[in-house]
Amino acid sequence: MPDLQDDFARALVRAAAELGVTGEVEPGVEASAVPEVGDYSSALAFRLASVLRRPPRTIAEELASALRRNPGQHFGEVTVSGAGYVNLRIDYASLCPSVISRALHWGAVVSPDPAAGAKVVVEHTATNPNKAAHVGHLRNACIGDTVARLLRARGHRVEVQNYIDDTGVQVADVLVGLRHLGLAQREGEPYDRFCSRVYVEVCQRYEAEPSMLELRRDTLRQIESRRGEVAEAAKELASRIVDAHLLTMSRAGVAYDLLTWESDIIELGFLEHALAWMRQEAVITMPQAGTFRGCWVLPLEDLGGAEPEAGEAKVLVKSDGIATYTGKDVAYHLWKFGLLGLDFSYRLWSPQGPATTSADPGRAQLDPARYGHAARAVNVIDQRQSAPQRMVREALRRLGFESQAQSLHHLAYEVVALSPRAARELGVDTSDERSMYPLSGRRGVDVGADDLLDEAERQVRDKARDQLTASRLAASAVRYYLLRFGLNSIISFDFNEALRTSGDTGVYLQYAHARACRILARLEPQPLPAQLPPLEPAGRVLLRQLERFPRVVAEAADGLSPSLLASYTLALATAFNDFYEHSPRLYQVRDRDLRALGRGLVDAARATLARALELMGMHPLDRI
Repeated sequence: MPDLQDDFARALVRAAAELGVTGEVEPGVEASAVPEVGDYSSALAFRLASVLRRPPRTIAEELASALRRNPGQHFGEVTVSGAGYVNLRIDYASLCPSVISRALHWGAVVSPDPAAGAKVVVEHTATNPNKAAHVGHLRNACIGDTVARLLRARGHRVEVQNYIDDTGVQVADVLVGLRHLGLAQREGEPYDRFCSRVYVEVCQRYEAEPSMLELRRDTLRQIESRRGEVAEAAKELASRIVDAHLLTMSRAGVAYDLLTWESDIIELGFLEHALAWMRQEAVITMPQAGTFRGCWVLPLEDLGGAEPEAGEAKVLVKSDGIATYTGKDVAYHLWKFGLLGLDFSYRLWSPQGPATTSADPGRAQLDPARYGHAARAVNVIDQRQSAPQRMVREALRRLGFESQAQSLHHLAYEVVALSPRAARELGVDTSDERSMYPLSGRRGVDVGADDLLDEAERQVRDKARDQLTASRLAASAVRYYLLRFGLNSIISFDFNEALRTSGDTGVYLQYAHARACRILARLEPQPLPAQLPPLEPAGRVLLRQLERFPRVVAEAADGLSPSLLASYTLALATAFNDFYEHSPRLYQVRDRDLRALGRGLVDAARATLARALELMGMHPLDRI
C-alpha cells in the first residue's frame, strides 16, 4: 500500500508543476500540529512565494485545487489554513482495511533471497577477550544487532561479524597477571570475572612496578609470533573469554554469523601482505627522524592538516615492530571487501554457535564464498575510535579503492558513563561532583553486562509467570534502555533508571503486546464489514501509527538509527493503550461491525508491536 506522507508529498510536487514550478521541490510534509485542520500539513506555499511572486495563501489555494482535481489514494478533505498551509485529512474508511491487511501480512523480519540486496557486513561488539563484558559493550552489541535486523528487513543480505582482538595489549596484560601474580580463581567465580580481577591487579602492579611493563612487551612479541607456548596460552585465554561473551550476549538476544580472529589475520599473513602492498604503492612510509622515527606510518599531510586526536592512530607498525590496531584493521577491511587476495578457512565455533575463522585449512568445514565480499561495511565502534576508522578509510582510498572507502561507514556512538549515584554505589570517589564518571576496566569501575541482566531478572521476577518469561522481560528492559538513547547521547548510567519497569521502558512495550494478545484471546475472529463504522479519535491516532511502521523501518534502516525505531514503538504502544482505555471492552460490544473493526485494529497493533519488538531484538511475550 502507498505511504500516505510520501504520497501527499508527491501529489504536492505534481500540483506545483501544474502551477509552472520546475526543478526540485521540497514539499516538507509533516504530521499536522493542529489535528483539527487535518492529519498532514505542508508549508510548500511559503517556499514557492518568492518563485511565483504571489502571496502564500493564494498559492496554497491553487495547490489545494490541484490536489482536489487529482486526489491520491486514501485522500480525504484538502483544506488551506493560516497564512498558507495546505492540509490533508485522511479517508479513514478506505485506509483502515489496507492498514490492517498490511499489518497482518507484511513481514518486517525476513530472511531475504541471496539476490535481494547488496551485501552488508556489520561488525559489532568486538569486546577485548580479556575480561567480562560490561554495559558499554552491551550497548555496542544491542546497537549493532538492531542495525543488522533493520537492514535485513530492508532486503539486504547481512553478515554480522564480531572481531576478536586476541593479540592486543589487554590480552597480554591478563596473561602476564595469570603467569606472574599468583592469583587464583575463587570458588564459583566465573572465569571472565576472574580475568577482570586479574586485569585490574596487573594494571595496578604496572603503576607500582614499571619494570613489569617489559613482561607485557615480551608477551606481546611472543603472541604476535604465533608460535610457542605463550601464543597458545593467549589463544586459550581468549577462547574461554569469547565463550563467556557469547553466553552473555545471547541472554540479550544478540547473535553473530562470524567470529573473525586477529591472530588468524596475523598467522595467515594478511597483515604482512597488506603492509607490503602499501609499501609498494607508497601509501605508508618510514620516517628517519622525529616522533615516528622507525615506524611505518600513513602520512597525513594531504588531509588538510587534520591530524587525528591520538598521534599513534596514523602509525601502522611501531618502531619495535609491533603492529597497531589500525594496521591490522586495514588488512581486515581489505579482506572484508574481497580485495586482499587471501582468505581464511572457516569452521563452526560450536555446534549451535556462529562460524569462526581459522588459520588451519585442515579444520575447514564451511564454504569460504559465504563470508566477506561486502558491498558495504558498517562498523559499530564508539566515537573515540573515529581517528583510526578514518585512517582505515584513507588507506583504502590511497590504494585506489575509492568506492569501498565510501562504502565503509563508521557507526559512531557515545559511551556509557556512570551517574554520580551509580558511581557512589560502585565505590567511586565522587567528591569532585562531576555530572558523570567514566567506566574503567583497568580500575575495576564498571557495570558487568551479566550483573545488569541478573539484577533486571530479580527486579521483574515477581511480575513474570515463570523464569523464562522473567529472563525475556529483563532482556527487553535492558535492550530498550540501551537503544532508546540517540547515538550522539552519552548514557549516564543509573541503576534505578535502567531497571525501571514503568513508563518509557521495554517492560511497558511488552505489556502492550501481551494486552493485545489477551484481548484477542477473548474474541472470535471475524472479517471487517464492507461498510466500516466511524473511527473514534483514539482509533484514528492508532491507525496513523500503524500506517507509519514501514516508513519508520525504512528510515531507521537507511539512517542506521535504532533509537528511531525505539521511539516509534513507544508511540505505538501508547496509542494502543490509549485506544484500549478510551474504547468499550470489545467482548462487551454487541454491534458486530463495531466489534469487528475494534478487533481488526487490536490484531494489527499486536502484529506491528511484535515485529517492532523483534527488530529491536526482544522476544514478544504473549503472556507476562
